[in-house]
Amino acid sequence: MGSRLCNQLFHASYVSGAFGAEWSVKYNQQEICALKGSTVFMNGTFTHPEGLTVTETFWFIHPVKGVKKTDLSKDPDYSGRVEFFTDDQKHFSLKLSDVMKKDEHQFCFRIIKNVNKKRGWGKPGVQLRVTELHVEAPEEVTEGETADLTCKTTCSLTDPTFIWYKNGRPLTTKTIKNNQLHLQTVSSEDAGSYSCAVGGSQHLRTTAHSLRVRCEFNSFLVFSSK
Repeated sequence: MGSRLCNQLFHASYVSGAFGAEWSVKYNQQEICALKGSTVFMNGTFTHPEGLTVTETFWFIHPVKGVKKTDLSKDPDYSGRVEFFTDDQKHFSLKLSDVMKKDEHQFCFRIIKNVNKKRGWGKPGVQLRVTELHVEAPEEVTEGETADLTCKTTCSLTDPTFIWYKNGRPLTTKTIKNNQLHLQTVSSEDAGSYSCAVGGSQHLRTTAHSLRVRCEFNSFLVFSSK
């Protein structure tokens, strides 16, 4: 068990432990939305009565009655992707790397104490949601019109900073608000391939979306006389 803790700032929410009034587990966040392929941290603190010693702590998934609560670090699906951290102030943390869609579970922290090796765990745990980014935008826009391109997710990321790219290069001159790129008075120069990413995870950029710009010309009927 490591002694260092990876600190993350989350809104605190209390979750009672299953150990009686003198035991408690507090998860910093009860639900987390993470990008597929990213690294996510689940943090919290615990308390226990004086005089008792915690002999083992670990994380597990699927708190289902009758099903054995398996240490994630010993699970073949998670071995090499998870790290557990605790410290002397009773902080705990789970680091999960290379997040996958199949990781959408409820993750719980478990404590084993020295009195008859009694066990307890904090309910209800941390629910992990996994999302990918994709660009939602029209395929074609007429010159002179406006166009909005949206960087979509299936759940709400925590304080994301959206970054837009055109033809593989970051955009810095266009209007970006939250997850939307606004193209005002579209011209032929706006045609190209657009993609988006989230700050800190630029390597997880979306598939490029091609935007075409249709040019309109005024037609004149010219009469000539001889």
